[in-house]
Amino acid sequence: MDITLGSPATRPSLPSPRQLTTHSFRRPRIQTAVVVAAVGALVLLGLWIRGADAQQPDFPLVPHRATYDMKLSVARANSGIMEVTGRMVLETVEACEGWEVKQRIKLKFLRNDGDEFSTDSSFTSYETKDGLALRFSVRNIQDDEVEEELRGTADLDAPGAKGRASFSLPEARSFELPAGTLFPTTHLALVLRHARDGDKSASYLVFDGARLDGAFQVNAVIGRPPRQTGAPVVRGDVALLRNQPSWGVRFAFFATGDQGAHPEYELALDLLGNGIARSMLLDYGEFAVDSRLVQLQALPRPRC
Repeated sequence: MDITLGSPATRPSLPSPRQLTTHSFRRPRIQTAVVVAAVGALVLLGLWIRGADAQQPDFPLVPHRATYDMKLSVARANSGIMEVTGRMVLETVEACEGWEVKQRIKLKFLRNDGDEFSTDSSFTSYETKDGLALRFSVRNIQDDEVEEELRGTADLDAPGAKGRASFSLPEARSFELPAGTLFPTTHLALVLRHARDGDKSASYLVFDGARLDGAFQVNAVIGRPPRQTGAPVVRGDVALLRNQPSWGVRFAFFATGDQGAHPEYELALDLLGNGIARSMLLDYGEFAVDSRLVQLQALPRPRC
């Protein structure tokens, strides 16, 4: 889920002259993140993976392109948001040596003062299957003007070891990644393994390149899938949805070193065992956006 999960699932940057809150998103910062950025007051249950072997998951992910309709789920009193509509396209492509994830989210916002604005957020990443190398590119556009552009690479010394992230945009910058940091596709595969094993929680440091100040602490709570009430008809390769185990997975994203009561944002998924999300709820605190799968396309696996 690079909804890249996230990342977590790019998150929308709201207009600065009439700023409602400060966001920096790939999920719109979904990515994560997508698919990427999920719990309001999360209790960290403390499941940690020990040893390098635990950092090497099998990859049950299926290559696919998924399209989601997005709309406002709830707006809190201080949000200033009256309506949100849009669409997200999340593409997971398998190569012989890695996974490429492409995510684009286009949203239109209506404020309660009648003002309208739009955001267009895109995220692309390539992660090697050993989980040791990542390259990434992020672009956030608001009302046809580029608000943010990030580009760079990251490498880990070994599974479970420290690493380094290097940005070329918006400026040359590099910093160390702590031991235990994961990249987003590896993180998604590990969460799926936790779910298959019957675990109820997991916590990891995850770096996806969608921010300049390091990795997120991502806490996941795994439970039963939500009821599919009012779900739209899915067009396309719906066979990918059949005969799959499913879970409700709720992620909370904290800035590194910040384990306060409230995460920066939250992401709730109706997640299948092959990595496809039937629905997502992106919660930014002041408002939340609901995403429902409407179209699905199987993509070919490589001949290696």
